[in-house]
Amino acid sequence: MNLTLRPAPQEYLCQEGAYAQLPGKLAERFIKKVLILHGENAYRVAAPFLPEFGNIEVITVQFNGECSDIEITRLLTLFKAAQADAIIGLGGGKVMDTAKAVGFRSGYVPVILLPTMASNCAAWTPLSVLYTEDGSSTGFEVYAQQTALLLVEPRVVIDSPIAFFIAGIADTLAKWYEADAILSQVEQPSLALDLCRYAAQQCHDIPLALAQQAVTDMRDKNPSYAWLKVMETNIMAGGLVGGFGDDYGRTAAAHPIHDALTARTETHVFLHGFKVAYGVLVQLALEDKWSEITKLAPFYEQFKLPQTLADLNLSELNDDALLTIAQRACAPGESIHFLASPVTPERVVDTIKALESFQQQAN
Repeated sequence: MNLTLRPAPQEYLCQEGAYAQLPGKLAERFIKKVLILHGENAYRVAAPFLPEFGNIEVITVQFNGECSDIEITRLLTLFKAAQADAIIGLGGGKVMDTAKAVGFRSGYVPVILLPTMASNCAAWTPLSVLYTEDGSSTGFEVYAQQTALLLVEPRVVIDSPIAFFIAGIADTLAKWYEADAILSQVEQPSLALDLCRYAAQQCHDIPLALAQQAVTDMRDKNPSYAWLKVMETNIMAGGLVGGFGDDYGRTAAAHPIHDALTARTETHVFLHGFKVAYGVLVQLALEDKWSEITKLAPFYEQFKLPQTLADLNLSELNDDALLTIAQRACAPGESIHFLASPVTPERVVDTIKALESFQQQAN
């Protein structure tokens, strides 16, 4: 068993006033000049909570929208021209991933992340998911160095769009099903894999127990215990699964299905977590766990997560189009092949069609 463990950022802080510690934290790292990469609205939302940086020179650059090679190259050129000591990512998951990619390609300069929403575990994990300029997934790259500093300001995150929070809940829930599919095949797990499974279990238990209250409280701008617990689960627990589990704890079938769906422009209106949620159902169907799909149905209905192709604007797909999606999901090297039984494109097509019939009968 060959595991490389990168469980967490080097330093993590989640509390009101977290941003106020930035100048001191940068000084501790001998950082004198920093580039802040920010989302279109993120800087405006976060600005009231950002401190004065004093003697630290700050350059701000707006993110262009996709974690793509073109965008990474653009920012890398700006970063090198500025001769900055570190990069700060301020915004959502794609901003986080782009900042990490720039930090890596600059020779592992310190990366500081300030997520303004809890839509995934991108702020925690030492990897970046890459896309084309038009939003189609092209895979991911893993980094040997963790994020230097992760600061979460709850007052900023609670003001983010609720749809992104729900997408984060769905993406977090997927961590359990994907990790369980792989870990269940390991007869003698190491301690690291035990910790991976424990973190994955939290990705299941906490959302199912607290997500309803957390979403209600977020609508009321109430940073309650339930909201804070789910918010941190979205950011932290999912990242811990991969951090302790490596390939045993990252993805199985749900994410390759998501990645394949991104090739269809009809799905671009749906957030990452929503497409992953559909991928979870496809994976469970591939595993012949139909009773689990039934158990999840109320949760999916409550948060309007997609359960059918029609829910993803794909009701008109013919068998050839489905096969194209399945072929991409089953490409050599994809984690869908980590499932216990062999998976072929034809089997994926048959499973998707069986899932459609199952959901039709359930309704």
